[in-house]
Amino acid sequence: MRKSKLCEKIIRENYAAVFRFCNVRLSGDADGAEECAQEVFLLLLQKKDELDLKGPIDRWLIAAASRITKQYLREKAKQTAMETDGVENLIDKTSEPTERAPVLDMLTDAEYEFLLRYYSADRESHEALAAELGISVNTLYQRVHALKKQDKTHN
Repeated sequence: MRKSKLCEKIIRENYAAVFRFCNVRLSGDADGAEECAQEVFLLLLQKKDELDLKGPIDRWLIAAASRITKQYLREKAKQTAMETDGVENLIDKTSEPTERAPVLDMLTDAEYEFLLRYYSADRESHEALAAELGISVNTLYQRVHALKKQDKTHN
């Protein structure tokens, strides 16, 4: 049997068990469990040439699911910490606020100013903005993402 057909069979036979494992590990977060289970089977497809697909694969699937759910929980914890951290302390509060679009009314002046500076800058200026704020570019991007997510939750 071709490896791709064998992978399809493995996915059909093991998807429910991997999903349940992920769901338990994520304390009932069904969306997160779905995302993690899909990652497990994407990894299976990527590594199909390296794995012995004819032998018992369930242990490998659960080990992969364990690693993926741990990573998911770490990323979720970072995101939660970042959202509660806020960006108020990062912005120079002496700058004058400009007129806002109504959709941005739920942002503080500091958050609004931060996003205004971020979106008016090009990629190289993002590096300069991050350096000015004393954070990494990755942290800058994470804070922008957190503010965007905050905007979606208020709509």
